[in-house]
Amino acid sequence: MPYNCSYFLHNDLDDPISVTEHIAALGAFGTAFSVFGSISTVMVTAIFVLSIFHVIRKSPPQWRRLLTWIVSMPMIVSILSLITFIVPGAAILCDTVKQSYLPFVLMHFIDLSLLIEGGHRDTIQDLKNRNIPINFCRPPWCCMGLCYRNMNYNKKNLRIMKGLVYQTPLFQLVINFIMAILETAGVLERVIRNTAFAVLGVTNIIFFTIGMYGYNVLTTGFAQLSEWKNYSMKARVLFLCVVLLKVQTLVLLLLGVGGSIPCIEPYISPVVMRKSIEAALCLVEALIFGVIFFPVFRVVDNSVNRLDATPTPTPTTCSVVSSENLQV
Repeated sequence: MPYNCSYFLHNDLDDPISVTEHIAALGAFGTAFSVFGSISTVMVTAIFVLSIFHVIRKSPPQWRRLLTWIVSMPMIVSILSLITFIVPGAAILCDTVKQSYLPFVLMHFIDLSLLIEGGHRDTIQDLKNRNIPINFCRPPWCCMGLCYRNMNYNKKNLRIMKGLVYQTPLFQLVINFIMAILETAGVLERVIRNTAFAVLGVTNIIFFTIGMYGYNVLTTGFAQLSEWKNYSMKARVLFLCVVLLKVQTLVLLLLGVGGSIPCIEPYISPVVMRKSIEAALCLVEALIFGVIFFPVFRVVDNSVNRLDATPTPTPTTCSVVSSENLQV
């Protein structure tokens, strides 16, 4: 259903509305999600704190920083979405931080996967010893005919797949900050008819999908190897969370271009309404994924002792003889 919001097209409205005006204009929807968002953000933060206590008590020290990045995702998304919903003037900054933050979590998940397996060299050796082939037929770029399944892992293709994942945070961060600067300067508007936004947006999507492709290829192979319990579930839950948040943004943008996003004259433009709707959806999703992340990433395999913080190797006969020889 298209909405007539020509008022905002014919009036130069640069100043963002106040928090009070924004919530009042949204009416019951604004009040309900302000209360719900505040409560859900507190709940997700509490879940994060519990997760951190578990990470500190149950996980090897080398895992803790990377696990903290991963389990913090629902909390960060919830906080940024709540700020966006209540303070529309902060939407550009919050969206930039959120869109740049998500790829870093994927990169740290791959880092943790390699760390658990003992590093890059040990991972390649284990993949070769178990005859696990690299499967290039993974979404979203499998539709391009990249469906080679019988190639073995080696140092080169593992580094290439890692590079595909690791480039995503860098390019997402650069592109999102450029978009934020241009939007603040009034050069860019987040609508498809804006050339600057269209070019940067398409570039952003391409780099993101390339990173997701590398992530799927690597996690498919690691799932057959990893000593981390429920590895496949962890990888899929993280993938689903990131993709849902990204695709949701794109769908709402397309709905806005089609004139399907309502407005409330003279306070809330379709752009602000779109950001408010997205923030409300993200608040719900952050709560759901916060509840899911807790049990999924809480599982620790006690048999994984490769990364023991204080290894105490058992002295062998050879080592004892060697010590004695040194004392003679």
